[in-house]
Amino acid sequence: FGVDYALRIGATDGLLAAAAVTILYGSVQALRQDELKRRLAYSTISQVSYIVLGAALAGPLGAIGGIVHLVHQGLLKITLFFCAGNIAETLNLHRVSEMNGVGRRMPWTMAAFTVGAFGMIGVPPLAGFITKWHLGLGALEADRGWVIGVLVLSALLNAGYFLPILYRAWFLPPRHEHWGHDRFAGRRFETHWMLLLPTLFAALAALMAGLFAGMIFSPLGWSRLIALREFGL
Repeated sequence: FGVDYALRIGATDGLLAAAAVTILYGSVQALRQDELKRRLAYSTISQVSYIVLGAALAGPLGAIGGIVHLVHQGLLKITLFFCAGNIAETLNLHRVSEMNGVGRRMPWTMAAFTVGAFGMIGVPPLAGFITKWHLGLGALEADRGWVIGVLVLSALLNAGYFLPILYRAWFLPPRHEHWGHDRFAGRRFETHWMLLLPTLFAALAALMAGLFAGMIFSPLGWSRLIALREFGL
């Protein structure tokens, strides 16, 4: 129905509240999951709500944040799911509690996972930071300062369920009794190259989306054009 009509009937306030609750709910549920893919799935529930949040702010900066997150969240989350798939296919690991020392066995996969995790938390200059920065600016533009509190709390919750994975994978000694049959032990690559190559490509794309966010050809550049045209600026 358009931004103006949504503002007139007060629909944006309800959407903002629903998005904020869902962002925090998904993050809290992700904290409780030991199965890696379930943790990522609940994280996705939270992250997709950023898109609704940006739209409900009903301003150009919020819209830019929401639109660009369509791309940024996709790049970051597909990287993380690719990594989870690599670990499952190579070592038959499916739970966070089993991932001690995985980074030593699969360094490229866990490096890509690290990029995706830091991006989801919102560490600059990764793509997730670009999203949250514009959503924060959009909240100030719309005089919804409380949204910044939601973004900060969400970032802390994201750190709470991603950093323990990285700590286990990189800093704890391996527990081989948790690992299944290593299908690619002794081979040239840490896993099948057809699994590894798309994972590294997705991680690189997520990294480049943040580093080159100011370029016209970047996802942020496209989002600015779309938002400015929508709001007649």
